[in-house]
Amino acid sequence: MRELAVVSLAGVLISLALSAGAADISAMTAPYMAARERKAVGVVVGRAYEEARRTGEEPKPYAGVSVLLLPDAGGLERELAAIKAGRRESPERFLEADPKVRAARASRERALIEAGAGALIKGEMTDEGGLFRLLDVPEGTWTLLAWQETASRQKKPPLSRNDTARYPDRTEVVGSFTVIYWLVPIEVRAGEETQVRLHDRNVWLTAIREDRSARDPEKRVAPGKQQGANPR
Repeated sequence: MRELAVVSLAGVLISLALSAGAADISAMTAPYMAARERKAVGVVVGRAYEEARRTGEEPKPYAGVSVLLLPDAGGLERELAAIKAGRRESPERFLEADPKVRAARASRERALIEAGAGALIKGEMTDEGGLFRLLDVPEGTWTLLAWQETASRQKKPPLSRNDTARYPDRTEVVGSFTVIYWLVPIEVRAGEETQVRLHDRNVWLTAIREDRSARDPEKRVAPGKQQGANPR
């Protein structure tokens, strides 16, 4: 009975914490929602590109850049800054940077939806010219997070039969992604257009995301057996 009581109390505390978090987000996003209701909105337009390397050349547009605009509520920029600052502490922390940024982003989107402010999540992807346009953005302070992934496949390292048998569940790095992030604070004013430029010289963070794959169980080699040998 005591264990059940402890579990019940823990559940109540978690529920209260989640409710408090939702209430905080609701309070912080209330001015944005009010501005949206009274049509006090602006437009955010931008371009993503690589700057020209030589005189006379045109900038190279970045197509397919994901752009996310979130209200500056709840200290998202501080959380992301802490992730960036810690990535140099070890190779493991460096590889954790991208999943931590993605987790922070997803957590903030989920909190906004749960607080009934999902309409404040503005997303777009740049076109072939590297352009994006976000409409009906309520006036206020916003955080723009944008990212682009570049895949880099790599050959699997050769492994001996003994290593394959000894570590049957070990995953392999079959490729990686270089992920570049832009983080831009924006002030939106009603009836005005806010312009943003995302280029190779104002990248906020460059991270690596590994693409891992578990070995095919059908191809594992048991000790003492030749691959392709007939069982007796």
